[in-house]
Amino acid sequence: MPKLDYRNVEIDVTRCGGQPVVTGTRVRVAAILACYRQGMGVEEIVQQYPGLRPADVHDALAYAYDHVDEIEAALAADDEVSVKARLMAGGST
Repeated sequence: MPKLDYRNVEIDVTRCGGQPVVTGTRVRVAAILACYRQGMGVEEIVQQYPGLRPADVHDALAYAYDHVDEIEAALAADDEVSVKARLMAGGST
């Protein structure tokens, strides 16, 4: 199988903690996958993040599915941060 070229995805240690993002943005691949898993289509994601093009979303999803463990870890970390923030604010989980 040929190696895919994720030309619209980059990893820069100075941006978003080194997590994969859409090239030239701070939109994380994990955020795009989360939107997609919540039932949003490509066009809805583009509307949510106006700087993105459909090709950006498709590349991000392809990257996410080819790097499942990495992206799942990022999503789990996001969940953990959210829970801790709610607990510190006195909310419930």
